[in-house]
Amino acid sequence: MNTAVQLRRAGDLLRSDLLYGVPRTTVAGKLGPVALFAAGELVAYRIRHRRRTRLFVFRTLDVDDRLAASLPGVRPRVHLLLEVHTAGRVRLVRGMFAHLVKNRRDPCGLPDGFYVRVGVALAGRLPPHKILLSLLSFSLGPDPPAHGSADRTPSPAPLFP
Repeated sequence: MNTAVQLRRAGDLLRSDLLYGVPRTTVAGKLGPVALFAAGELVAYRIRHRRRTRLFVFRTLDVDDRLAASLPGVRPRVHLLLEVHTAGRVRLVRGMFAHLVKNRRDPCGLPDGFYVRVGVALAGRLPPHKILLSLLSFSLGPDPPAHGSADRTPSPAPLFP
């Protein structure tokens, strides 16, 4: 099944373009060219309306799934991996794709979980090292004793304080 992505060129109030993805073919549509992608392809699609920018990174599906994401200008539904809403974060994602291509890494070959983790890191307000520390402290529980202390095993917390 082909996935159609509507592209709109400059001059319109609403503009959309591809940041990554090689369409199987491009056909003419009423509102501009329409890029057709095969199933399983990775696509980075940007929509700009006035001063607002949105970027979607998604993978096309074999069949239309009613539980999949419905995106503006994209038919049928797709598996949404990453979505950003600011121009700065769009630049970061565009730079990530440029870096992957420059270093001869196939962005389509990376697992979907990679893009989901990138989206989570970009959606946060804390620097990445603070996110990591907070995730580690949550998963490990209380701080371990200092190196060289006599008691190396922490005492269990009382069940009923």
